[in-house]
Order: sequence, then C-alpha cells, then structure tokens
Amino acid sequence: MVLACRDIEVSWYEVGLGEPVVLIHGLADDHRAWRKALPDLVLSRRVLLYDLRGHGATTLGQADGTLQQLGDDLIAWMDAIGLPKATIAGFSLGGTIAMRAAIDHPERITALALIATSSRVGKAAAEWYRLRAEMVVRNDPALRDTLDADTAQVYGNRPAEVSDGLEIRRSSTRDPRGYANACRAMEGLNARPLDPELGEIRARTLVVAGSADANCPPRAAEIIAAGIAGSRLEIVDDAGHTIPVEHGGRIADLILSLAG
Repeated sequence: MVLACRDIEVSWYEVGLGEPVVLIHGLADDHRAWRKALPDLVLSRRVLLYDLRGHGATTLGQADGTLQQLGDDLIAWMDAIGLPKATIAGFSLGGTIAMRAAIDHPERITALALIATSSRVGKAAAEWYRLRAEMVVRNDPALRDTLDADTAQVYGNRPAEVSDGLEIRRSSTRDPRGYANACRAMEGLNARPLDPELGEIRARTLVVAGSADANCPPRAAEIIAAGIAGSRLEIVDDAGHTIPVEHGGRIADLILSLAG
C-alpha cells in the first residue's frame, strides 16, 4: 500500500490480527529486513511495516538529514492510517528512530523494542556516515561497490545470508539519496546523542544486542538500558548485527513478550 503522508508517499504493509506492532528497518534496508521474524509475529499480532523516507518504495521528499524528521515521519504515518498507539520495534537505524519518537511522542508508544541499535555515534562512526553521504552527493562511481562491501560486512556473522541481503539493499538504495539522508541523520548523533534524553522514555522497553555485533556492540545496548528506567536488556548469543535475520524466531518471541 502507498499513502501520501506529509511531503512523501509512504510504502507500507500490514498482515496479521491482534494488538498492533510496528517494525522499523535499518539503514539501506527496507521492510524485508524483518523477513525471518515476521512469520511468528503474524500469528497473534497485527504487524505493520513501512519503508523509511527514501528507502525501498517510499519517496524521498524534502529530506533534511535529521533524526527528528525520520521520527516525525513515523508519527505522521501512524496518524494517516488511524493508529493511535502501538508497540514499536526498531532495528539499527530503526531503533534510533523509535527512541526519538518515544521521547517526542510518549503517548503514541505502548512498548519499545530496541534491537542492535545505539543512542550515540563516536567520531570514527560519524566519519563513516559522512564519507558515504558525500559519495552519494558527488555520484562517486565507487559507491555501489562500497555499499556491497558494507552489506557483506554487516552479514559477516551469517555469510549464507549475504546474497539475500545484497538483493534487498541494492533494491532499496537504487536511488541512494535516501541512504545519504539517513547517514546524515546518524552522523548527527555524534554532536547530539540521545543519551541525555533517554530518561524521558516511559514506555516499557526491551533492549537487545548481539554478542558478536561489531556495529552496535552490547556496550551500546547497556548504555541505552541504563538510561531508560525499568528497561530490560537481552544479549543474544551467536548473533552479529543482523539479529532479526540471524535469530528471527528469537526476536519475534522477545517482541511478543514485550507487547504482552
């Protein structure tokens, strides 16, 4: 389904019956990032997924490179489909968007699952995001090879999943401007981390990290959990960054336990 929402047309999907759970994908992905967790969730939940601004089949609009805009996109889409509140599960970039929305719109978030994500970005990571955004701006011929190499790295804990990951990411970033926009939003977490605002999150919260995640290691999850009162921390063994793919059933169970 496609819905006009603010300055973009949002591509979104709905399956299943029950209490609503919104799934937010990560950088360079689209809704298919949740492909391995979805079957168990739809048995008892109304699952809603959407492609982020400039990712997948959602248009770019007047992108401003901020996490604020991406968080407001989520709430505006919920308004447009008549969804007053929901459990929100965010993976990687999706987790930062979920945190931003939970801080700014606490009345809309029933519960929060933050998966393989971070509330801050160090100098080295900020430079990584900056360089990739600049590659898009100058139409660097090495961009596609760089994105493919990044995909291989992020699926490094499950090499068998690289092929599917490449197919999804190449499709979602066919127009890479949305990817660059999200990179700029993540780069901004270096100067403006979410840490000082985490205490404003009141939704019951689950923070999940993979034991072998080099992108958002367990320490990042510990920082988030320490900042959100009453949150629960889960470390998934033998999991790299792409936990929803590597351990889809486990992630579904964790979300279900949170959603009640």
